[in-house]
Amino acid sequence: MLKSLQSRLIALFITFVLLVLTSVGATFWGVKTQQKDALIINLAGRQRMLVQLMVRLVIGEQDKGSGSMEMLANAENTFDQTLTALENGGMTTYLPDSFVIIPETKNTEIIEALSEVRQSWEKFRASIAVIRSMSQTEIVYSEASQDLELQSAILAQRADRVVQLYEADSTAKLNTLRNIQMGFLFCALVLLAIGAVVTRQSVLKPLAELGIAAAYLGENDLETPVQVQGPEEMRKLSQSFDGMRIGLNSARQELINLNSTLEKRVFQRTQELEALNVVSQEITSRLDIHQVLNSVTEKTSVLLNGDISFLCLLDGGQRQLKLQTFSGSVDAAINDTTIINKNDLTEAVVNSEKAVVCGIDTCREGCAILSEKYRSSHMAAALRSKEQIIGALCVGSTSPQRFGDESAELLTKLANTASIALENARLYEQAERIATLEERRRIAADMHDGLGQTLSYLGLMTDQVVDFLSKGQEQDAMERLHRTRETIEKATGDVRKAIHSLMDENPISPNLCDQLCDVANEFSSKTNTLVEWKLDTESPCNCPPKVNEQVIHVAREALTNSIGHAHASRITMHFKQGVRDHVLLIEDDGKGFESSQPSPNGHFGLQIMKARAQQIGGHLEVRSTPGMGTQVILSFPSENTE
Repeated sequence: MLKSLQSRLIALFITFVLLVLTSVGATFWGVKTQQKDALIINLAGRQRMLVQLMVRLVIGEQDKGSGSMEMLANAENTFDQTLTALENGGMTTYLPDSFVIIPETKNTEIIEALSEVRQSWEKFRASIAVIRSMSQTEIVYSEASQDLELQSAILAQRADRVVQLYEADSTAKLNTLRNIQMGFLFCALVLLAIGAVVTRQSVLKPLAELGIAAAYLGENDLETPVQVQGPEEMRKLSQSFDGMRIGLNSARQELINLNSTLEKRVFQRTQELEALNVVSQEITSRLDIHQVLNSVTEKTSVLLNGDISFLCLLDGGQRQLKLQTFSGSVDAAINDTTIINKNDLTEAVVNSEKAVVCGIDTCREGCAILSEKYRSSHMAAALRSKEQIIGALCVGSTSPQRFGDESAELLTKLANTASIALENARLYEQAERIATLEERRRIAADMHDGLGQTLSYLGLMTDQVVDFLSKGQEQDAMERLHRTRETIEKATGDVRKAIHSLMDENPISPNLCDQLCDVANEFSSKTNTLVEWKLDTESPCNCPPKVNEQVIHVAREALTNSIGHAHASRITMHFKQGVRDHVLLIEDDGKGFESSQPSPNGHFGLQIMKARAQQIGGHLEVRSTPGMGTQVILSFPSENTE
């Protein structure tokens, strides 16, 4: 039943714990019982003293004042209460203002003795009542006193009998406890003897045999089997020793075989590593994904001497491998996708840290993409990027047992290199897309701030020409047409300048403050709105060209909005140059708007202005209230402008 050493020791331990707990419980019960018995014996003995006290109070020479009568009444109540508690169990007075609970006794002798005490007590109380009802001068007083003393003697004798019975009952319990403890001691000794036998048979003897077997192993005796009888743990340990012996013997034979071909294997391994290094450099140097995929499959076939190699990538659902490229015969791939299945090689590939080798007798299902011809010997390795499976690299051959453990290690390294190359190519492709998108956004913003504003201005001037012609103010209309012609010429120059800036990576840009002043003068001269320029510093505003470009575009957009949408008559453009931050404040007296509301559909001016501020690490804030004008505040760090 108890075949293992653990179960035997647990059984011994549980038995010992139960024995100790039972012994402690019995001792605790005995101590508690002795305490209760001592209390009961004390209370029973106190009954004799109460009887003597009541006799002295009734017929003694003490003053029969109110104090004596109260003491007599208390003594009677205490005696009766204690006797009732001894008979039936319950609460009684032990000390003044102190009560104890007495359990009901089951001893028939004590019950009979208490019954006799009860009878004597009733007679004794009746005698007390008789004496208290008469005077000492009466003739029968002496006879009543003698009767009281007789009753008290009988009552005291019976109370002593109760005490003796309680003492005998307590002694019997103590003897029972002593016998129980002796039984526990005997059981403990037996348990120790059993433990010694179990330890010797289950631990010491098997360990001695294992020591002998270990000595044989230490003497390089790998032929003698290790067979030790004993509990389950010892048998498993013996099997482990024997397995180690078999493994050491096999390793010794392998070392002997390897030693004969070591030089050849080292040379071959060196060639493989050099080839892998060359292949890795060539693969990782490519940035085009398609070139990377083709290069990986070609180098895999060459390096592993395989007839076919192909690379698959996981789809978005992570449950299907899709063929991307292959190198070898066109009839090698019979499918272009394979579903990851527990009964397929793909499940083993994606769950393995290294390449999985398969042959005729292993992985019979093979890879669903490979044709039957190339499944005689094939292997596959997972492609991992940032701890995630992204695909698999496979190689196959028509020759059985073409690939071994070294080939699997080589394919694993190729798969890791391919994963890095794929990740680099994807990052490069993503960077190109981001760069293209950023350039498209910049051109869109430039068109909005340049050509868009110019067209808006031309529309405004055209409306004014039409208005002047309708009023017969031909001179003013001709003046507006002349300004329109100048604006068209300037827009043409801006377009050429923009084309030139697209072709020039580092266009030269003048001082920012001078450019802002030119913008203010330009809008003042072209419109009826007064644009006032303010500058707090006389030092030049040396800012990089990219910062200047974004700030100028923000200023132009703000001025265009103030004139075209807010119909402002006066605009103040104020530039403050600080140690940490530069601030451009553009304030108008136009009609204003609710700045907390989103921009109407088709109006992207504010969004572009905020995007331009973010590009230079700055912040754009727009404050406006209907009828109270608008404030545009652009702040950007000065450390970016040095």
